Amino acid sequence: MGTWQFWTVVALLLFPLIILYFLVDRKRIFELFFFGYTVHILWTYFEIALERLGLFVHTYFLTPIFPYALSMTASALPVGFLLMYQYCTNRNKNFYLYTLVLSAIFAFGFASIEDYLGLLSFDKGMNQFYLFLIDIVIVFISYRLH
Repeated sequence: MGTWQFWTVVALLLFPLIILYFLVDRKRIFELFFFGYTVHILWTYFEIALERLGLFVHTYFLTPIFPYALSMTASALPVGFLLMYQYCTNRNKNFYLYTLVLSAIFAFGFASIEDYLGLLSFDKGMNQFYLFLIDIVIVFISYRLH
């Protein structure tokens, strides 16, 4: 608890949830939360597999009991995609195009920053492009399941 990395992981878990509390459309809360929950579950399973294969390793985590990327798979990614889904459906925007843009931001921007800061590492040929593709697949599956 005495490192900035731990508090960064805590912030990545709590801040998106606080933002979600204020921005979620309460009239559609069950639909939106089901979409976010599906993104969360699928990303958690993918992340566990990637961690076990040693492809995508988070070096700092909240607690060793939970999956390592809990702050990202339970908060930042689902909330980001949930709010994007809400925005696109409320304003009749192209969901697929916005998914590509947000996936690129998460994969090439956010993951690159985490890699630079030492919060995660890519090994055995894994890189941001594969992360981008995984984001897209997970969000499209979640969209089709809602």
